[in-house]
Amino acid sequence: MSAISLELGEIDTALEKRGGARKLIFLLIGFGLLGFSLIAPVPTGMKPAAVYTLGVMAATVLWWITEAMPVPVTAMMVPVMLHLTGVVKLNKAFTESFGDSMVPFLIGVLALSVAFTQSGLGKRMTYLLLSVSGVKVNRVIGIFLFFSYAISMFITDVAVVAMMLPITVALLQAANAKPGKSNFGRAMMMAIMLGSTLGGIATPSGVTANIIAMGFLARNAHISISFMQWTMIATPISLMITFIAWALIVRIFKPEFSELPFGPDYVSQQLKIMGRWKTAEVTTLIVFLIGVVLWLSGEWSHLPIALVSLLLMGLLSVPRYGAIGNWRTFEKGMEWGALLLVIGGFCLGIAATDSGLASWAAQTALAPMAELHGRLQPLAVTLLVAVDSLGFSSFGAAASVNVPFVISYAQQHGFPVLTLVLATAFASSTHFILVTESPSFVLPYAFGYFSFKDMFKIGIILTLVSAAVIGVGLVLAGMPAGVAMTG
Repeated sequence: MSAISLELGEIDTALEKRGGARKLIFLLIGFGLLGFSLIAPVPTGMKPAAVYTLGVMAATVLWWITEAMPVPVTAMMVPVMLHLTGVVKLNKAFTESFGDSMVPFLIGVLALSVAFTQSGLGKRMTYLLLSVSGVKVNRVIGIFLFFSYAISMFITDVAVVAMMLPITVALLQAANAKPGKSNFGRAMMMAIMLGSTLGGIATPSGVTANIIAMGFLARNAHISISFMQWTMIATPISLMITFIAWALIVRIFKPEFSELPFGPDYVSQQLKIMGRWKTAEVTTLIVFLIGVVLWLSGEWSHLPIALVSLLLMGLLSVPRYGAIGNWRTFEKGMEWGALLLVIGGFCLGIAATDSGLASWAAQTALAPMAELHGRLQPLAVTLLVAVDSLGFSSFGAAASVNVPFVISYAQQHGFPVLTLVLATAFASSTHFILVTESPSFVLPYAFGYFSFKDMFKIGIILTLVSAAVIGVGLVLAGMPAGVAMTG
């Protein structure tokens, strides 16, 4: 046994070294791209700073795609490269990125995610839903899909998946669903993955791509959109896609049994094990509901969404009652990588705008698309983003690169900026073709219930369907132009 363990350890070490060597090569290629941009001839109509920014962007995208460095670390290299190339000074990059109101908004959202997990509220709510869903398998799949959808409207998609996974795996084990063999297992994993992703586009708090899009709307286009306005536009679109996803899941991965092999006793037993509601669960539920009400009523209360988020973090930390009892609890559960990615994304957007790269791209690379009819623009943008997002390993990274260019494109050709930015944000979170496109997909994949092929089988269909629904949905919403910011 020890000899086998030693051999496996040697194999792991060899694979790790090979992976490290591959990543080092991509790291060096990225530096090569950056170096080439410094000596390359400047095309007509471009400024040298725009070429340097393109080099920074090329290196960043390559490192994000290949994960030559961890995605958040790459995001923090963006302001470093921009400073060294003279595009944007470090103090300006950090002042405008860390100082953006979307940063404290995200911190509060992540704190809420931590509270749901730490308090056990998410687990209890799932079992309570399961207790009323019955034993019909297709209905159970729908319950998990739409519960993931609902929760991810207000906390990040990765947090929802992490919260749902232990419950889902326990349910699959109780149903004797074998990894890689059970269609029920495939369907359940798809349900929590797609639900947490699709719910994320429904509100600004659901996914980092939305937060990045709102930040760029305010900074680059001077357009404001409230939490309620975003939700009213995005929710019908995301709900339509989610219903289609449910139909695809149960059709493509038709479960091997129509009813669960156990009755309500299993769920009752799990709830009994959890015992009475804990104080932290009650507090988290109350704070969550307060946050939902304040975010949605922001147009009338005039409370900034960032202020509400920070208030929630404070309420969740109240001694004796809050789910976040000490800083270590928050620190361990906090997805700091998401925060760093948002900041790095803002830095890229600042550079693309200030250097003139976004304007140049809108005039050249995106110009042919402007020939399409105005009502086809949301569909065209959605398809474009869905295709160029294939290589990204996070929705936030996809939005960081695409939103600045789309804003310039819309401004130069007289298209409604808000509509095309919403299309970009939605499309950044609705590309489901590769497992590597989001940590929300990678986490469930690690349990072995579905393969890359399984993901591609349903993902290619749902990606195209999502593009069509987004395009039509934004037209039916009246192609919103947004409200210019005052003051």
